[in-house]
Amino acid sequence: MRTRLLLCLLACTSLALAQNAAWHSLFDGESLSGWQANESPGSWSVQDGAIVAHGPRSHLFYVGEVNGHSFKNFEFSAEVLTTLGSNSGIYIHTKLAPDPWPTTGYECQVVNSTRPPAKPGDYVERKMTGSIYAVRNTWRTPARDNEWFEYRIKVMGRTIQTFINGELICQYTEGGQHWRAPDKKLRRLSAGTFALQGHDPDSVVHYRNLRVRILPDNAASLETPLQDLELDELIAQLSDRNYPLIDFGITAKSVAQETAQLEAARRLGVTLSYSIGDAAKLDQLASRGTLALFNDRTAPPTVAQLKAAKAAGMRIAFSSGGTTRLAPERLKARLQAILDADLSWNDLWAP
Repeated sequence: MRTRLLLCLLACTSLALAQNAAWHSLFDGESLSGWQANESPGSWSVQDGAIVAHGPRSHLFYVGEVNGHSFKNFEFSAEVLTTLGSNSGIYIHTKLAPDPWPTTGYECQVVNSTRPPAKPGDYVERKMTGSIYAVRNTWRTPARDNEWFEYRIKVMGRTIQTFINGELICQYTEGGQHWRAPDKKLRRLSAGTFALQGHDPDSVVHYRNLRVRILPDNAASLETPLQDLELDELIAQLSDRNYPLIDFGITAKSVAQETAQLEAARRLGVTLSYSIGDAAKLDQLASRGTLALFNDRTAPPTVAQLKAAKAAGMRIAFSSGGTTRLAPERLKARLQAILDADLSWNDLWAP
């Protein structure tokens, strides 16, 4: 209790300092002064007061004068506009390097829609806007294509938060030990600059009003890291491998319950479905015999059950059976069963 009270006090103090900090512009609205591409500089232009990513893969790094382009604790803000199927991202705590993809720091995802795969089985990105990419994802987009939206990223201590139009979407607090995929070993907090991603020639993304306010180096984390390292590894493994972690069976009976559920969902990288539209899609798929919805309220699905559903060509989804709590122990058993059954990301259904 004392530890929680101290964390709360430190977080409140840090929040007050953040609210009083000055905003600094990172973009003059007219040129790419203070920004440098690591490759394919022609993929970047300035149009109507916005930085536009359109062309071959490229990452544009902030190398300007604000804080010597090195940021530890901060709040970053930008307005973003995407087009159909566009893929991009905002890197934090990274550094300019000739690598094709930034290897240091974290990527905060920018994807509001996906195009149908060219053929069955082709990769379709499920990690949507606001995701702390491959670590804690949202599997439902909180923004729309062809509309400007505000993207805020806050780092305090070991905590990363993403906000879309003022709504907290994902939150992750880094621990001393954590699992990372072989190609993401340097995804950890330290300090560094920002980078914008130009993902591919078919993606067109606009950024404007890029700003930052610098928070004290000793700003406290907003929560303690997840203590169950096995669960943390399972979440990170499946998040990295594009498995949509969605629960279709959580019931909120009060505002307090819904608030607690959303806090747990952000902490565990799970998206909760309260949507009637999703329920209608589930019913439609189930009526055609193409969906297997596993209710694991009392027991996790068996490996044999999951393999049988896959062998029958069914898509798989999970429900906590109307409980009011997203239970870490239930999620842990579910994720382990997914791996043990050798399911692919494409075996799981996402709306």
